[in-house]
Order: sequence, then C-alpha cells, then structure tokens
Amino acid sequence: MMKKVIAFCLAGSLISIIVVLALTAGKANAAVIYSNDFESVVGSEWSSTSTDTTPANNREFLGQFAENDTVTLSLGNLPVHNSVTVSFDLFVIQSWDGTSTDWGPDVWQLGVVNGPVLLSTSFSNSWEDGHMQSYPGSYSSGEEYPAYTGAAEINTLGYDFYGDSVYHLSFTFNHVNSLLALKFSGLGLQNVCDESWGLDNMSVAVAGCNIPEPASIAIFTAVGFMLFGRRSSKLKV
Repeated sequence: MMKKVIAFCLAGSLISIIVVLALTAGKANAAVIYSNDFESVVGSEWSSTSTDTTPANNREFLGQFAENDTVTLSLGNLPVHNSVTVSFDLFVIQSWDGTSTDWGPDVWQLGVVNGPVLLSTSFSNSWEDGHMQSYPGSYSSGEEYPAYTGAAEINTLGYDFYGDSVYHLSFTFNHVNSLLALKFSGLGLQNVCDESWGLDNMSVAVAGCNIPEPASIAIFTAVGFMLFGRRSSKLKV
C-alpha cells in the first residue's frame, strides 16, 4: 500500500512540473535592441541621416521627407527572437489631404523589406476643408475618418499652413532573422514646403520565448508514463 501511495505522489509531482513547464513556455522576454530620439548624430543604419528641428519646442527629428521619399532602417546581428515590435512618433506636417482625390490622396506606409506591409494609410491635417483620412484604418479598405483621428498631438510642432499632427505608432510582427530592414514611405505628397513627414522616438524591441529543452520535456514525460504504468499494473494485482 505504501508503495502505491509513493508512486502516486511522484506521478502527481511530475504532472505538476510538466504543467509548469507548459505554462512558462510561452513567456516572452522582450529586449530593446535599438532606440533613437535623433537628438544627436544619426548613424549609417538609416538610408537618410537628414534631421530637422520643429519650429515649436525645438524637437529634433529624422526628416523632413516629402513627395515619394523613402527612408530605410537596417539593423543586423539581432539576438535570437521570434517577434519584433517597432514603436515611434510620426510627424505629419502641413497640408496633408488624406483621401481627397482633388489634392491627394496623401498616403504613408511602413513595411518590412521582403516582408509584410505593417501600415498603408492616409492622414489629413485639412479638417477645415472637410478632408477625411484612412487612419486608423487602411487606405486600401476605403475606410474614412475625420482629420486627426487617432492623433496624439495636434498643432504642437509649430508649423504654419494647415499645421501638423503627431501619431504614436506601434507594430508587432513575427520575425526570426538576424537582419531586419524597415521601410518608411510617403506616396503622392507634394514638395517639402507643402506636405512632409518625419520620425521621432524610434524604438525596436525583439522578443523570444523561454521554451524548455525538448529533451527535458521528453524525459519528464517518459518518467511520468513509467510511473503511471507501474501504478496501473500494481492496482490490477
């Protein structure tokens, strides 16, 4: 009788261990691998190192970019991971017309090079003209929202001619490669004196899972089956 109790207790303990391993397997460890507020020299990780200062509050940012400009952030030697989170402030400067077909559309995109498009949308600073925008939806969906929808700041940067807006954006996506390239683009904009954009407070973080070694799980499972088998056979005697 005592042996049956001991076997039963050991089996229960092993089940508890295996359950704990299963529950902790999905816990992700996130680590910021890149950040930049563009207050100092911009490195070669950017395809364009042009910076500017806002008229109000002297905020340094990457830009200005206009027309069909594209800027790429390229990062290498990433630690082992299975997802990436990119967060930043997008400055939408002056007379963006959103989905308007008269003066727009004014589209902005973020994509992973050789990977998914994370955002393709339009923005509008033209609320007086009734121009709508796609954000927080996508441009291709045909969704329309009032100008400034989702903006974290409105007319805080100090620009004349329809002002400005700031959007706090963050995207998480699956990624396992040691190299990462992100492409930021404007489409159909006018020149920098009329419509432009910039980036600030850039952060890139990677996350991986604490997955137990397969061999360890196999050992626990095998021992558990052995104990259950012994218990079952003895109960039949």
